[in-house]
Amino acid sequence: MRLALNDKLITDALRYMKVPPSSHTPELVRTVTEAFEKLDGFITPRCVWGRFHIARLDNGIEIEGAAINSKDIARLTARSDECFLLAATLGHEVDRQISLAQQKNMLDGLALDACASVLIDEFADEFTKHEIIPGLHEGEYLTSRFSPGYGDLSMSITEDILAILNAQKRIGLSVTKSLMMMPVKSITAIIGMFTR
Repeated sequence: MRLALNDKLITDALRYMKVPPSSHTPELVRTVTEAFEKLDGFITPRCVWGRFHIARLDNGIEIEGAAINSKDIARLTARSDECFLLAATLGHEVDRQISLAQQKNMLDGLALDACASVLIDEFADEFTKHEIIPGLHEGEYLTSRFSPGYGDLSMSITEDILAILNAQKRIGLSVTKSLMMMPVKSITAIIGMFTR
């Protein structure tokens, strides 16, 4: 993944760092820019995905036998008979480099962590755009991407998504008992697919 650095990525990273726009100093912008450039040298983004049928439940939906009790997901997929599940990661080296940076300089570590969070979202968006959307049939469209932890979608569904996608074997992505993904800079998501 070659990073095309732009103002939006920098602004998003500063937002993750909870820096208000009025405090975007040249020094902070430079710190974030350098963090993105450093990340570009060792990220190993990988993604797995699949297309699945949706069954309706009273309080949500079911995918491949996994019950997802979420009103938000039920609303997101209200017009969908199928959906895509996606799991993506930037790789273990990112976690290691963030930890090293935090030990040396908290600001650099914070910037690296924020930039990695921005990049995993950017990677998932780009993957969807270039890998999933081109495979859609005419008249098929996608909803927005929705991840565990958003709205009322429990983090516990992460385990089911990873199991359905066989993500641990395919891209080395797993989840701990406390529901933290390993590598940390990873995401899972549900994307509804509808026709019109």
